[in-house]
Amino acid sequence: MYTALYRKWRPRKFEDVYGQEQVTATLKNELENNKISHAYLLCGTRGTGKTSTARLLAKAANCSSPKDHNPCDSCDSCVSINEGSSIDVIEIDAASNRGIDDIRNLREAIKFTPTLGKYKVYIIDEVHMLTNEAFNALLKTLEEPPSYVMFILATTEPHKLPATILSRCQRFDFKRISIQNIISHLKVICSHEGMQADEAALRIIARNADGAMRDALSILDQCAVYSGKNIAEHTVLEVLGISGDQHLMEIGDAILQGDASKSILIIDELSAGGKDINQFIKDLTAHYRNLLMIKILDKPEDVIDMSSEGILALKNSAEQFGRESIVRCIKYLSELENEAKWYSNPRILLEVAVVRMCKAAGDDSLEGLMTRLAKLEKMIVEGGAAVAVTAMKLPSEHKSEKVTAKATADSVIKKSTAAAGTTSGAGSSEILSKWNGFKQFLKERRKIKLMTFVHTAKPLRLEGNMLFLSFEKEDRYSKEALEMPEIRKDIEKEALDYFGAEIKIKSSIVNEEAAEENQDVDIVKAAIQLAGQDNVEVISEE
Repeated sequence: MYTALYRKWRPRKFEDVYGQEQVTATLKNELENNKISHAYLLCGTRGTGKTSTARLLAKAANCSSPKDHNPCDSCDSCVSINEGSSIDVIEIDAASNRGIDDIRNLREAIKFTPTLGKYKVYIIDEVHMLTNEAFNALLKTLEEPPSYVMFILATTEPHKLPATILSRCQRFDFKRISIQNIISHLKVICSHEGMQADEAALRIIARNADGAMRDALSILDQCAVYSGKNIAEHTVLEVLGISGDQHLMEIGDAILQGDASKSILIIDELSAGGKDINQFIKDLTAHYRNLLMIKILDKPEDVIDMSSEGILALKNSAEQFGRESIVRCIKYLSELENEAKWYSNPRILLEVAVVRMCKAAGDDSLEGLMTRLAKLEKMIVEGGAAVAVTAMKLPSEHKSEKVTAKATADSVIKKSTAAAGTTSGAGSSEILSKWNGFKQFLKERRKIKLMTFVHTAKPLRLEGNMLFLSFEKEDRYSKEALEMPEIRKDIEKEALDYFGAEIKIKSSIVNEEAAEENQDVDIVKAAIQLAGQDNVEVISEE
């Protein structure tokens, strides 16, 4: 019968437990100085070597001829433990033996002395699954067992253990195994198994193992069965159903540039190729995390596990984007990842999230405002529109001077606002800023139909008591619904309850409203009206 790689290559000495030197060195020193504790607690995520270390400790403590404090694997005690027939080393699965009766049976069995070795060792795996009654029954025995009894508890969730248990054990925390350690071990295994694996393929395996050596060996085993002895990068991508770095770079750049069409087409291509959408969401989140590390670290190579070519490509991509845009995308994707794993068709959620990320420039949320502010700053740095007003002889008979664009802009805004006849006062800005709160107010009142119609609306301005809303072309249905008398009446009633003021609603399509605004306010014309034709010089109007 075929033996899986993770079982075949289970550590046989302490040095084989990769990435846990802080644990193995301490245990070997205890064995050397004969200071073996009566109870150990091994904590850490899956596949990091907890159970393997527990077996090694049990074998080494009972070995009749240890070699450098490692088990010899040849004496009767070691052979019986390896074969699983030893009556001195008992492994208990706490997930299926979690009741008080199981612990009572254990307490009765402790009375019998070991037969081959010096210790009778009880390895209790997933110990956090024991019931409270079982923990209480174990307390006294765990604190003062017979001199020939050793307990080794293993768990992935130590926070679920009672403090009374924790205080009675010598605790060791197992770290996630580094990607480089996993790659090194995989190379050794490939060499002994006669496999040929690309460096890029092993790196992808190590990255997706999430710090667990057992997971890495399982993936390697699966790839070897799929492609034979030659394992290439595309083999691993196909087996895991994940996308390559090129797809991540393309869709990442498309999203940050606001190209929703290209982003959707890339998702369609990946879906048609059989890629796992949930895995792609995780990969895309990691891609944006790498972009963020490029932006904030002087040496991103220390925290990004990629080839030098991949890091160079990330640097080129990150140059044209701000931190706010990257952080916003990570936030959207984190929320998406939590929702997608419970959804039957996560592709739809991904497409919606991508559209939201691409349209952030028109979003009234904090993230959208930050995105627009970042773009504005970039335009100012690179050189944007500038209108210079030169006053030769003003009525105050001041000498010739240059009026700065900023001062002129303030005057133009005041002039154009007065010309437009806007009657909004201090309360208007407050009402506009509370629009998102009004939508939440409708949701809390369970006004689902009304909330649906106003959800995509964007408040433009308040003139008197008339609130102007704009809709995208694709939201024309919502705009037309708000124009229906009964719906408009309900909306205005809810607005009165929330804002405390009587407000009328008027809606329009965004392009039509933009055209009206362009007609209402022309910054050059307003400047001419303010300072006169001879005193205005247009430097740039881009």
